Amino acid sequence: MRGIRITDEDKRMLKQLDLNRFVQDQLGLKPKGRSGSITYYLSPLREESKPSFTVEFYRGEWRWRDWGGDEADRGDIIELVERVYSVDFPEALRILLSREYPAEYYKRESEIDKRDRDAKIAYAGRLYARLLKVNNIDAVSAYFRERGVTYHFPMGCALHNDFREKKVYLCTPVPTPWDLTALECRELKGDGKKTLGAGGLWFLKRDPKRVLITESILDSLAGEVVLEDKEISLCALNSAAYVNQLGEFLKRHDPDEVWLATDNDKPGIAARDRAVETISRTRAQIVLVEDHFKAGVKDLHKLLLKTHHERKGNQGGGHETEKSVAPGPSTQKPQAAEGLS
Repeated sequence: MRGIRITDEDKRMLKQLDLNRFVQDQLGLKPKGRSGSITYYLSPLREESKPSFTVEFYRGEWRWRDWGGDEADRGDIIELVERVYSVDFPEALRILLSREYPAEYYKRESEIDKRDRDAKIAYAGRLYARLLKVNNIDAVSAYFRERGVTYHFPMGCALHNDFREKKVYLCTPVPTPWDLTALECRELKGDGKKTLGAGGLWFLKRDPKRVLITESILDSLAGEVVLEDKEISLCALNSAAYVNQLGEFLKRHDPDEVWLATDNDKPGIAARDRAVETISRTRAQIVLVEDHFKAGVKDLHKLLLKTHHERKGNQGGGHETEKSVAPGPSTQKPQAAEGLS
């Protein structure tokens, strides 16, 4: 390798390099957002307008993932250099070792980042307390009713009139109103959305033995209708990238069954595969909900809207409307994840 001798210690040290600093300083990427320990960028591997390339320090090592790419588009710093520069493993090591890195590249999640996260959580908590004082429950309920789902009071949603943006948002506390780390905000009369605080999984606890996991809160609420099950607990990832938080969630709640219904798109399928891997390491039985895949729509909420539309069409045509029966979900034991990367 052109006179450069590589040891296992060299490889270990390279993998400890701060990947956020590396992609910003060495690849020229600019952070487009941050949620918890995850930083979002525009992918260096392809053209895109919405950031789907993530970097995080997870379980003691830096990892990257291109959620809009293929299953192989993820890994450590060495694999990233291989992909960006189209080189093999030895050449990627040579490129990395030929550069000098400041001591800051070897620092872990800094105290500044922790203070930043704590400050975001505190801000979300203060804002939520103010919103509750002037909340309009009728308007909150109407938001969900107009979308064909039911609002449950323990969700604790509140309206936020953002005078700077001149928009009104419906804010859902995450994971719960009693353990709030963030507010997932959706525009009341538009498509705008944002996260205030440190984002993560949303949870509505009911039957502790069973939980339905979807990507969005609306999908979870639609799921209880599609599955005709008002007792199953509901969990929303709120982002396909948050699937990395699933292990801690399952450890904390320890369900017997996990019903999994991620989106019918590339990021959703990738999140599903990673979720299956995570669930397979627990005692829980996996139930894959694929009704929306079979119907050719993106998610459970769109499936619900499609079903409502078809029923109205049948009624309008003078035909008898039959009750829609969802196809039976596929059940997997933990070993069903065998072979997934």
